[in-house]
Amino acid sequence: MISGSPRRSGLPAAGELAEDVTTVRAAYRALEARDEQALSRYVDPRVVWVHPLVTRLPFDGTLRGLPHILRAAFRRNEEGTTACLCADTFLEMGDGVLVAGRFLGVGGKTDEPFLHECHVRDGRIFCVRGYPAA
Repeated sequence: MISGSPRRSGLPAAGELAEDVTTVRAAYRALEARDEQALSRYVDPRVVWVHPLVTRLPFDGTLRGLPHILRAAFRRNEEGTTACLCADTFLEMGDGVLVAGRFLGVGGKTDEPFLHECHVRDGRIFCVRGYPAA
């Protein structure tokens, strides 16, 4: 179950989406910099992250809570390296922000696009839903 709901019926207030996209942009910049402390300022501790392949995974495909998301975001491979996140596009839409970018591996071994839908409440991201990029 995804916690939270739309703020209201109808369109968001003027300027509200700009605040949301600023929050989401700051969170992704913190992810890119691998700055867990900065990231925690922009992400709700009870955040829910829904994996894009949720219907194909042997588990429910949902990470709950900032510690689990941080562990997944900063996971290292056998060589001790991890993919870098590069968020290029932030698009305000409805009650959320779409983020498009790429996961870049060390030495160019990985180059995978991503698309995330982020929802903000009280100045913090409370839900991220990933979508298959291919």
